[in-house]
Amino acid sequence: MKALSEDIQRRSREMDRQRSSALVLLKRQKCELQQQVQKIPLPVMIGLALVGGFLTQRLFRTRVPSRAFRLFLRWRKL
Repeated sequence: MKALSEDIQRRSREMDRQRSSALVLLKRQKCELQQQVQKIPLPVMIGLALVGGFLTQRLFRTRVPSRAFRLFLRWRKL
């Protein structure tokens, strides 16, 4: 029983260490992404958002994706 308790504590410490390492990596990636995004001019970002919105709207107006989306929403309600 004592060995099991020690094993659980050891694994808990390992998980905490892994969690903190993952958080450090996520913070680093967030900082790098923010630095890269700051290099993109605002008109380019607005243009990309406009084109992406237009394409998404066109995609959902076709029959197959709109049906699939409605089916997903029905399935989700179940």
